[in-house]
Amino acid sequence: MEVIKLVGKYLNVPVGPLCYNTDKIPTTVLDKQSVEGFATIILHLTSKSGYSMSQEELLISYQWLEHIAMYSNQASSNPTFAKNFLQGINRALEKKSYLTGNNLTTTDIAVFYVVQPLVGNLTILEQESLLHLSRWCKHVQAQPKVCSHCAPIPLNTLNLHILAPAVH
Repeated sequence: MEVIKLVGKYLNVPVGPLCYNTDKIPTTVLDKQSVEGFATIILHLTSKSGYSMSQEELLISYQWLEHIAMYSNQASSNPTFAKNFLQGINRALEKKSYLTGNNLTTTDIAVFYVVQPLVGNLTILEQESLLHLSRWCKHVQAQPKVCSHCAPIPLNTLNLHILAPAVH
């Protein structure tokens, strides 16, 4: 729920009254219409903000958001699962700058808000072993509005500065 609120603040779009339905699925009302599901709500907020995505970006975004919705709770409560979860995201970022390709999308923002506490709890060596994820985190949190409602992840080690120096 908190991630949905943070994405709404980032996009400057009201998220409506958030609650869980009887199936424990996040639900809100946007434009007098009930919207259910983490991915659906995030993508609806994105559309409402005026940001348009290609069909490919939309499909990849939906896939990532569903993945995050499915596994984030387990990752936040199980450190071993969290490391595997983050390694999967790291592998996905090996050959691209952002999750859906070479452009920052709302999907990156939503996933960042989910992984931020997980990455923040890693040791410096663990962060450095997830080089692509750390680079991506540096890029995303460098965006002006991303960390206005939360503290940035400290990723200032010498290795990360040398191996993942540039901010897009």
